[in-house]
Amino acid sequence: MEIFLTALFTVIGTIVIICLLSVCIPDLRRMFSRKAREEEKTMKIRVAELEAKVETLEQQLVALQQKETHIILNDKDSSGRQLLNVSNLKVNATSITHISSQTFEQSGAGDSRVKIIHYADQQKTDSVYSSFDAILEQLAGNFLQINKNQIINLDYIHKVQGEEIYLKNVSKPFYVSEGRKAEFDMRIGKQR
Repeated sequence: MEIFLTALFTVIGTIVIICLLSVCIPDLRRMFSRKAREEEKTMKIRVAELEAKVETLEQQLVALQQKETHIILNDKDSSGRQLLNVSNLKVNATSITHISSQTFEQSGAGDSRVKIIHYADQQKTDSVYSSFDAILEQLAGNFLQINKNQIINLDYIHKVQGEEIYLKNVSKPFYVSEGRKAEFDMRIGKQR
């Protein structure tokens, strides 16, 4: 009899548990599905917020990339000494590929050097009467004097092949003087 009662209580307990579960499971399902829907809704809101932030950051990045960095090249060297009487020139420094020096004779003034500013679009060049030191002092970023007659914008380097340096949008090669090779190699090594 004892075994029978134990078995009966076990069966009755199982039936009670099954009944409770059949009543509770739909409630549990509803509760968990409601919570899941709320979490899904919260996640969708967060995703939308993050997408909006990404879009804003992308717009800011585009604006920064389009922002032109201008410098004013003036007619004084780093010590403030007047070089030649020229007007100030406003240039977009990020579009400069290189600056070259040309010698010309100016009556009564002896040899003077004019600096030719070359731009990536190759549409025009500008000329300034200034020293390379004064120009480099005003140019921020990756500009480097590679020899006594040329400054290049390291951002425009397309390839370095042996002793030749090729810039984007410029067909002729450039050469680094022996005295400037170590600095060039160091600066290029940082970029690549």
